[in-house]
Amino acid sequence: MAEKDQKEILNPRENNKTNRERREKEEKQTKMLRTGGAIVAAIVVVCMIAGIILGIVNKPSRKVVATVGDEKITLDEFQSAVRLQRSNINSNYQYMKQLYSMFGMEMDANTKESYAMQMSDSYKGLLGQSVLSNMINQRVMAYGAAQEGISVSDDEVEAYYKGMFGYYPDGTPTAAPTDEPFEATPTVTDEQLAILRYTETPLPTEIPAEETEESADTVEEETGETVVEEAVADVVEQAEDAVDAVEETVADVVEQAEDAVEETVAEAEELASETVDKIEEVLSEPTSEPTIAPTPTVYTEDMFKQYESVYFANNFYYSKDFFKNELRYELLQNKVQESLKSEIARTADMVWARHILVETEEEAQAALDRINDGEEWADVCAEVSTDSSAANGGDLGWFTEGTMVQPFNDAAFSQEVGTISDPVQSDFGWHLIQVIGHEERPLTSSQYNTAVESAYQTWLDEYASQLDITMESVTDLTPTDPAFAE
Repeated sequence: MAEKDQKEILNPRENNKTNRERREKEEKQTKMLRTGGAIVAAIVVVCMIAGIILGIVNKPSRKVVATVGDEKITLDEFQSAVRLQRSNINSNYQYMKQLYSMFGMEMDANTKESYAMQMSDSYKGLLGQSVLSNMINQRVMAYGAAQEGISVSDDEVEAYYKGMFGYYPDGTPTAAPTDEPFEATPTVTDEQLAILRYTETPLPTEIPAEETEESADTVEEETGETVVEEAVADVVEQAEDAVDAVEETVADVVEQAEDAVEETVAEAEELASETVDKIEEVLSEPTSEPTIAPTPTVYTEDMFKQYESVYFANNFYYSKDFFKNELRYELLQNKVQESLKSEIARTADMVWARHILVETEEEAQAALDRINDGEEWADVCAEVSTDSSAANGGDLGWFTEGTMVQPFNDAAFSQEVGTISDPVQSDFGWHLIQVIGHEERPLTSSQYNTAVESAYQTWLDEYASQLDITMESVTDLTPTDPAFAE
């Protein structure tokens, strides 16, 4: 039986069938392993690609927080700008502390708190949005400047950058006046004074001559002497004494002057003689090496580079390239504003007005009735007005159109000079407005700068309307370093 089984197993036909089944089974297993390995490898590759993509997208230098047309503002740029702003706040705070210290004072709590608040975690969202808005305006400004052919060269940026470190290889630039001279401001007219009705300071009361004579006669009758004659005699005597004293003083001065002249001449002759002797002595000695006086250290290019290197080595908040780019935007904005100045007039239509501010229309009408009944404007204003200008009669000075809220502006610029308006309502309450003057006047430095800023903002808005602008919320992306440096 065993031999028969052995023969059956060794039968070639049976043996081929067994081998074939085994090979098929092994091939199936190999195929399954290969398929599984391929799937695993594919999954690994997909994960790696996804990780790379996510890494690129979330990398600060690639993540976009705002777009201005075709230009993108990355998270890295935004965070550098925030850190630069926080560094500037710290610098301003330290500067203020030094000013207080110079005057022997401690910084008041409110001022310190205002700086600390800007650097606080609770404020970071507002700070971040403000910084991002400014960055968007920079890109809009650069776009508008390019449209108008305004540009800043690399050499200009480099020179300005070196100036930030106090290095001027071509010589220190001459300081230019910060403001152009303005025309003389017209003086207050008689008409305006009549409207204001200022109370004049009373002059000393003069005593009539008749009363003076009567008083002298009364004194003479009571004393039996003429007071005036005695006073004259006293004055004459005092004058004679004074003349004598002056003559004695003059004589003393002349004598002292003569002595001083003689003494000075003698000293001068002696000094001249000594000087001649010294010169002859020096000439007779052999020539020696000249003594070179110490000279100030020259601020060289190497010193500048060393200072620059140390500054950025100790600065972890923004790079040199980022800082230079910010300077480029600053120079470009200056050029844009300079180009706008040529279109801004140095004079403007202005109104000089004063007002009384109360809470209700009834209160305003009651105040107007009092003034119409003859009470002084200043008295009524001081009594009922809630504005900070009440102590000054509600005087607002000269202002240009658009400075005040619209209802107030419209009333003031439409009134005749000298008239008082009916009650005018604004967001602040109810006003009585009296126009004291209305004329074309030169702008003050502050008014002119405001006009330039307004023109620049209008220019910026026009170009912004030509661009697609998007901005993300960056509260959670806003850094809180550097910390507040107390």
